[in-house]
Amino acid sequence: MNDQEQFRAEEGPVGRREYDDGAVVFVADVGVGRDASVDLVGDTAIVVADDEQYEFDVEEGENAQAFMKNGVLTVEVNA
Repeated sequence: MNDQEQFRAEEGPVGRREYDDGAVVFVADVGVGRDASVDLVGDTAIVVADDEQYEFDVEEGENAQAFMKNGVLTVEVNA
C-alpha cells in the first residue's frame, strides 16, 4: 500500500448523502484512536491518519466544512 491512497465511493469507506436543500455530506470512518487531521483544498478532502495520507473528491461549494470526531470524518458542502 502506498503512502497516498485515494478513497473512492466504490472502493473505500466513503459514504455520500444528498439532501433536498442542496447540501452534500461525505462521511468516512478513519478509525478510533488514530491521530488524524483533515484539510479541504478546492474540491479535494485530504486526510492524514497516523503515517498515511488519503484524498477523495468532494463537490466544491460555498461554506464547505470538515469535522473529525471519534474517528469519523464528516465533510459538509452547501451548494
